[in-house]
Amino acid sequence: MSANSRDDVVRSVFSTTDAERGRAYLASAYGADIRMGAPTPSFRAPFRHERRAMPELALDAVRVPAGAHYFLEPARYLLVTQLLSGRQDVDCAGTDTGWLPGDVMPAGRPDIPHRTHADHVEARTARMEPELLRDVAGLGEEEPREPMRMPRSQEPAPAEQAAVWQAATRRAWDLLGEDSAAGTPLSRDAAARTVAAVALSMFPNSYTEHDPLASGTGNVGEATVDRAAQYIHDHADRPITLTDLATAAGVSARTLHDGFRHFHDTTPMGYLRRVRLERAHRELRTAEPGEGESVETIAARWGWGDPGAFSAAYGRVYGTAPSQTPTAAGLLHA
Repeated sequence: MSANSRDDVVRSVFSTTDAERGRAYLASAYGADIRMGAPTPSFRAPFRHERRAMPELALDAVRVPAGAHYFLEPARYLLVTQLLSGRQDVDCAGTDTGWLPGDVMPAGRPDIPHRTHADHVEARTARMEPELLRDVAGLGEEEPREPMRMPRSQEPAPAEQAAVWQAATRRAWDLLGEDSAAGTPLSRDAAARTVAAVALSMFPNSYTEHDPLASGTGNVGEATVDRAAQYIHDHADRPITLTDLATAAGVSARTLHDGFRHFHDTTPMGYLRRVRLERAHRELRTAEPGEGESVETIAARWGWGDPGAFSAAYGRVYGTAPSQTPTAAGLLHA
């Protein structure tokens, strides 16, 4: 096993051909009770587990060349898995569901236990902590801190949603890689929030079912919104949560959301993206060709880890491609 860290990312890789070592490692990684059969003799691939983790999001690539039975108690986090090969059968509160390659489903939830039989599987998983899920769902500190609840009976996400999930987790996986030039603290934070948002949109849950950011939650004055806006301008180079902004403004997350809609025609996090886009634009205008700064590195520094998304947003606001910004025409898409 190897592990290393840079900034807030911890990376580890484990590989073995020993079934018991593989079982023990997976049990520790997921806090699960695991029973495992012997690997199929003709299946030569080793057990393998790779993790790239931030404090509130852990992404795993897993290969188990054997049959395995898992029992996972309700946990703090939400664990969503995309099956790449093999088969999984999951018993969730008495409801049995069979997974086939391509399926995306919760494999561990904060509200009820899971029993899983996995048969020679390769999978990608995302473990999301409640702090991340709550903030993305718009739940402030004033909201009850209850575990997220989900319907007992669930089907795999529709194919189009599974494709969105795969794209979001793949991008986050790349940004958390050791060699990612675009993997800055802001771009990784944005990617983690995207993964959580997709998960919350795919599966009905108590964090979003009542639309915590619905209108009509109370009046808010412009001075209150200005306090949050000033906090954004002062801290745009750092990861910012909705809870941070609500605390700075001295109101609830719901009330702040209404205020930004009224005074700025966007959400608090939408306003944050505007400010960061403006900062990237400013740096592109003042950058000098040949200084080693590329469009991608400047975009990533301001939270845009996806060059395509950055280029599209930039073009909508400034009417040109980032690389064609005056005085930055010599920059390269590295």
